[in-house]
Amino acid sequence: MPMIRKNLINCKLIFANTSGKFYHSSCMASFCPEDEVCPYCKRKGDCSVHAYYDRYLIDFLNNCVVTSNLKILRVICSCGATHAILPDPIIPYRQYTLFFILAVLCDHFIHLIPIEAVCEKYNISIKTFYRWKDLFHKHRKEWLGLLVSMELDERRSLELLRGTDPFSAFASSFFLQTGISFLQSHKNPAPYPRSCRGSPDFFH
Repeated sequence: MPMIRKNLINCKLIFANTSGKFYHSSCMASFCPEDEVCPYCKRKGDCSVHAYYDRYLIDFLNNCVVTSNLKILRVICSCGATHAILPDPIIPYRQYTLFFILAVLCDHFIHLIPIEAVCEKYNISIKTFYRWKDLFHKHRKEWLGLLVSMELDERRSLELLRGTDPFSAFASSFFLQTGISFLQSHKNPAPYPRSCRGSPDFFH
């Protein structure tokens, strides 16, 4: 799969009040391509800097919607596969950060704020809210299993998730189990082999 996830959220989500841009900067400050294992061929030490692309990100900080622009690094392995480097708060193919979406869901299911008020607070549409809600239900079943997810309602599931310490352990486990990141809406494209080395990059 054409990405490498970096697990940097070493705290409970309930304490997370930092932007996705900050976590991305922290990740890049210590990132070394030569230390990575290629998710495609499984070799270590064969990755190098390949290119950068622009990424638009939306956070919610201090009761305000905050937008930022990032430069996402792609590395290339000697096998020809390229991978975007994404820390936990950045959900592939989404502008909104993990923190943003979970804050929306928590406000409704834990703090019992009506959907219309939640959407107004976060400047999102009701359609978007229900799309996130449906995806959370789907991933909740994959995370907890069908039986447990039926026993735990949305509020208790979110409270359990917010209390996970560190969150990176959950993020890694979910990614390994499903092949996608938590609250990612669709699968990643398959990596291309050496023969397709000149193919256009995949963007996330």
